[in-house]
Amino acid sequence: MELTTNNIEPIKNKLSILIAQDGFSFCTGNKESHKVEELKHKAFLSQQTPENLLKEIKVVLDSAFHTQEAIDELEVIYSNTLYTLVPNAYFTEENLTDYLKFNTKILATDYITFDDVEAIQAKNVYIPYTNINNYLFEKFGEFSFKHISSSLIELAKAQDLKTEVLLDVHPTHFHAVIFKEGELQLANSFNYHTKEDFIYYILFVLEQLELDPLEVSVLIAGHIEKEDDNYNILSTYIKHLDFLKTDMTSISLSENTTVNTPLHHLILSQF
Repeated sequence: MELTTNNIEPIKNKLSILIAQDGFSFCTGNKESHKVEELKHKAFLSQQTPENLLKEIKVVLDSAFHTQEAIDELEVIYSNTLYTLVPNAYFTEENLTDYLKFNTKILATDYITFDDVEAIQAKNVYIPYTNINNYLFEKFGEFSFKHISSSLIELAKAQDLKTEVLLDVHPTHFHAVIFKEGELQLANSFNYHTKEDFIYYILFVLEQLELDPLEVSVLIAGHIEKEDDNYNILSTYIKHLDFLKTDMTSISLSENTTVNTPLHHLILSQF
């Protein structure tokens, strides 16, 4: 890859990695030309340990051109269920462990951090994978990371959702962000094994929030297509169902781009 333009100004090459326990994707592109060079994904049939995930990530990074010299910016997005939202008025950084311990099993070695979710005046407290962060820091130096739910909330708020459900689907888990009359009602994640598990959690949440499946609008993104079992059972119970759309007119794909993953990674990343 060419690293300079006329040997004067560096090209702003960005690598974005979306990491989940059931898979990960890599997106590389140029921030100045807004051109995506490569988009790859690897899915697993079951949730992997952070140790196994790191092994798989190393295989991809060590066999590609992604070196510290080739990448100007690295962004990591963590997609797991190890998080909770805390309103700014009740947030104190010294109490990070207390916020998570009631709904997440915390190990003594876990590193807890938070995102500032300005759109809802709250902090997203979560656990990234320390072993992966350490490896990426050794390979690339400083980089930014965040939780996927932070991005989904900001995305939904930016689109001015009134009463809608946003579902980001992965092979063994999904994230649900629900707005009612423009206010966030729920941001939660669920692990599932079957399509029946998948629809059960969704219908249960709608019932608790007194939202009619035949009336509410549901937007879906991620690893879901019209031919999928998850989509078929979702369309059986949800009347107003559509795929998430956003303005990607400023993003172009290079002629050599390899795309074998849903484009929602591009939606979450800024190229």
